[in-house]
Amino acid sequence: MSWIHPPLLRPPPLNPQAAAKKPRNTLGLIALIISLVGTVFACIPGAMIVGWILLPISFILGIVALFMKGKSLGLAVGAVIISVIGTVIGIIAFITVLGNALNDAFHEETTTSSPQSAGTQESEPSDGIEAPSSEDAGKTRENPLPIGSSLETSKWTVVINSITLDGTETVVGANALNDAPDPGMIYALINVTATYRGDDAQGAHPWLSIDYVSKDGKTYDSTTSSKLIIPPDQFDTLSTLYNGASATGNFAIEIPADSPEQGVFAVSPDLLADKVFIAAQ
Repeated sequence: MSWIHPPLLRPPPLNPQAAAKKPRNTLGLIALIISLVGTVFACIPGAMIVGWILLPISFILGIVALFMKGKSLGLAVGAVIISVIGTVIGIIAFITVLGNALNDAFHEETTTSSPQSAGTQESEPSDGIEAPSSEDAGKTRENPLPIGSSLETSKWTVVINSITLDGTETVVGANALNDAPDPGMIYALINVTATYRGDDAQGAHPWLSIDYVSKDGKTYDSTTSSKLIIPPDQFDTLSTLYNGASATGNFAIEIPADSPEQGVFAVSPDLLADKVFIAAQ
């Protein structure tokens, strides 16, 4: 009696190509290292140019490494991704640095001084508002400067001579084109003197601006009103002034009639100067 032995089960032969591990992509590794270094330099002020040179190089090397046959692709893919992300980060960093540089170059710091006495203004400072003596005076709505304070930049001196909170009758009667304010609104009249102290041989225009900030924090200026407002003795912002010359005139702003004295006026002595807050009365 013979026994029939079942066939022995043998594992299938291994595919040598499948079992072989792909060699490291050296070019992809180089591209990855360059992309990381380029991203770091792209965020460092003063060394950004190095990042801008390295990041495109790493991107190109990463693309080339992707098409190398028989090489692993992980490092090449990482290099391409990091170079793209690094470029975006570098652009953001560059814009931030550029913005800060422009702000420092063109920004005008405003210094202030309070009057010794209120004088004969149409709206006298109330007993509750004294001339602030701290360095923060005029920098916040909660700590405004009194009427009559001097606001100075490197080229201009601006003084708010007087404020008439309800100058509606005066403004409406000053010009036939002036309509009455909207219900619940009044016209505030602000008298200003601007003196040019710069040395530009061509002179300069007094491009100061005045806004009213209500007690609830809303801003009102000449553009918020739908009406054409021509105040009496209107301040001429287009006149050319030379060293030592002054211009005096009025601004008119439509503001809420509800407790206008609880608001403040925000004054910019020059186009790029800081705002300074002035008490409404």
